[in-house]
Amino acid sequence: MNQVSICVSEPPVRINRDRSPRRPDHASCALVLTRAVALTPAVLLALLLAQPRTLGAQGAVDPPPDEAEALPEGLAAAETARSRRCVPVLGRLEVLNADLDPLARRTARLRTLYSAVALEDTTRVTPFDPDDALEQAVLRWHLDDLELARRYLANPDESIQDQRTEGRELIQAQLQEAAEAVNARVHDRIAASGDLPMAARECRDAILILSVVLEECGTLESAVCTDARATEPAGRFAFVEAPEDLWGVESLQAWRDPARIGPTLEGELAGGSTGALVRRGNVILTVGIEPVIRRRSALPEAELAEADARMDSLGVTFDHPEYVLIPAVVVELEVGQPLGGESHYLLHFGGLSDPVADIIWTVAAGDGRPVRVLLPARKITLDRLAAGEEVALTAMRFPQEGLYEGDAVYSLALPTFGQQRAVSALLDYMTSGRLASDFSALVPPDGAP
Repeated sequence: MNQVSICVSEPPVRINRDRSPRRPDHASCALVLTRAVALTPAVLLALLLAQPRTLGAQGAVDPPPDEAEALPEGLAAAETARSRRCVPVLGRLEVLNADLDPLARRTARLRTLYSAVALEDTTRVTPFDPDDALEQAVLRWHLDDLELARRYLANPDESIQDQRTEGRELIQAQLQEAAEAVNARVHDRIAASGDLPMAARECRDAILILSVVLEECGTLESAVCTDARATEPAGRFAFVEAPEDLWGVESLQAWRDPARIGPTLEGELAGGSTGALVRRGNVILTVGIEPVIRRRSALPEAELAEADARMDSLGVTFDHPEYVLIPAVVVELEVGQPLGGESHYLLHFGGLSDPVADIIWTVAAGDGRPVRVLLPARKITLDRLAAGEEVALTAMRFPQEGLYEGDAVYSLALPTFGQQRAVSALLDYMTSGRLASDFSALVPPDGAP
């Protein structure tokens, strides 16, 4: 289960979103949330905003070419190189995953045991392993707790309840300690793999070029090579015949309806967000709205004042005495190496006829690493999203450094289906005070019953 931070404390309380694995030949795609990130300021090009007239003769970018001619000139070389890199990387990743699989299963079992103790329901974890000392300790706790519960029913003495609480917390601490030990072993093994985690990021869900993979595989034996050689694909990896075929693979995920925040089985928070996704080839863009909740005592006075002012400007009701809410626009972008000599990516409304008003966020083309930012939401941005205005990402090529006048290399437009309904519902949830009430019920103020 992937996660989006709600920065409440250390470690952060989180909002989680379930996402199915991405398959590029299907209409349903997954959000690409790779890590939790603290709230950051909007990344905007000062010159771009200060001198919009340099974006073209009329203060606008030149439109991208016709869709049929819009294949980025560097796509074939970039994706061929990616497929060559990914064959050995995916082989190494397969070996590492096999090594980590017993630890992953152990972690899942410990999580289930912890949940069973927290809910005082061990039916979900029976039978207990007779050869596992920790599982036997959980079983003994369960039997002792049952006996204490019977005694409490016969004689409602609060000291008995105190014993039950103490016993539950003791076994939970043992489970937590065991989980931390397993996690330490996982981290050690991942660290020993060197650059593999970083290298795997561009390969894990990539669409690969079949001919290149077969050439690189040679006599190698690995899952990706087996699938590439198979007459009937197993579905573990996605392939296209030629690099240019990639640009014809497009998938969308419409704006999802937001749910109320609430607890998960893992004891975290879920809900309170919405977003949409577009994927073309191996370029993936996700845009969403989510609440960033931070402890007031952790913010400098100036930042706290700014957060309160932002809530007022957005009409957000969040009167919790210990926390502050900052609605944020989250942007996720995976491109890899620039595909058409682009130097910047612009996230914007409409066709960029008015860059100062239309641009939401910009970033320079980088080294191929995925980008994730949380931008404190502006009212005009939320209003335009709630009105259903289309959001797009445009890759720009600015030939002359320092002069932001150039051509659009390609664009990806997010779907607008469900946008008005989902964004409006989420804003109503924030401004009506219902989100604040749900949060206070889950995280009562100090001193509250």
